[in-house]
Amino acid sequence: MDQKDRKLHTVRVRLTATQLIDLRRQAQTAEKSVSELIRLRATHQPVVSRTDATTGQRIDQLGRLLKLLYPKDKGWATAADRRRWWQLVEELQRTAAIIRRGR
Repeated sequence: MDQKDRKLHTVRVRLTATQLIDLRRQAQTAEKSVSELIRLRATHQPVVSRTDATTGQRIDQLGRLLKLLYPKDKGWATAADRRRWWQLVEELQRTAAIIRRGR
């Protein structure tokens, strides 16, 4: 990407008062600026609110903590219980990834 491609350009868009109010409401709901919301939508990127991104990070953290807390003693549970433990960790990580992608 050369220097020209990095330069920001301004695009003007005409909206009715109702459309502008709706756009501002959508931006506020997504915790984005109006410009950021328009940019994401125009480039077909997912609109993930900051709250969702934070939630995804926290869920991912929980999954990593559960991995660290996995008991080293093999006699703590049955094989089925150990499988359920790891399924829970994997499900937390999948959920975090889905939330961060905005799906």
